[in-house]
Amino acid sequence: MPEESLSRGEQTRTDIIQAAHELFIRQGYHGTSMRQIAKKAGIALGGLYNHFDSKEDVFKEVFLEYHPYREVLPAVLAARGNTIEELLRDTVSRMIAALQDRPKFMNLMFVEVVEFDSIHARELFASMLPQIVGVVQRTLGEGREELRPIPLMMLIRAFFGLVFSYFLTEIIFAEASPPEFREDAIDYLIDIFLHGVLKEPEILEG
Repeated sequence: MPEESLSRGEQTRTDIIQAAHELFIRQGYHGTSMRQIAKKAGIALGGLYNHFDSKEDVFKEVFLEYHPYREVLPAVLAARGNTIEELLRDTVSRMIAALQDRPKFMNLMFVEVVEFDSIHARELFASMLPQIVGVVQRTLGEGREELRPIPLMMLIRAFFGLVFSYFLTEIIFAEASPPEFREDAIDYLIDIFLHGVLKEPEILEG
C-alpha cells in the first residue's frame, strides 16, 4: 500500500474516532448512529464500514483511545519519595494530573457502565493487571515492610479507589460544595488512606 494512501487512511480513522467520541459523549452509544458518525467525520457511510465492521467496534476503539491508562502507568513509575507517604503523595498527584488531561474520560466511562455493563473496562483491566501489579511492586520497593500485612490486590484496589473517588467527587460535587469540601482534599484523603479515621488509643501511664 503506498505510503501516501496509508497516511490518508490513518487520518480518516482518526477523524472517525474523534467524531464518534464527541457523539457518544453527547448522545450516548444507543443514541448515536453509524450514519451520524460518518457525517460528522466527513466521509460516506460506506467509507466508515471500510474501517470498522460495527458501531461497537467504533466504541471499543474510542474507549481505548480516550482511556488514560497509557498516561497513568508511566506517571506511577515516575513517582519519587523517601518514605511511603511521600511516594504516595507524589504518585497520586501524578495520576490526578494524568486524569485531568482527559476531562471527558468519566463521561465515557458512564456510557461504558450504563450501556455496555462495563465489558470493555473489564477486558482492559484484565489485560493491564499484570502491569499494574508490577508497577505497584516496584513502586513500593523496600518500603513494603512499613505496611501492614494487607494482600497486594487489596492495596491496589484501595489505592485506585482513593484516586478515582477523589476524581469522581471532584467532577460531580465540587463546584456545588462549600470550600471545606475541596480545601486540602487530596491531603486528607491520603492521610485517611494511610492512617484511617480512628484516633490512636491513649497509653495510660502508671
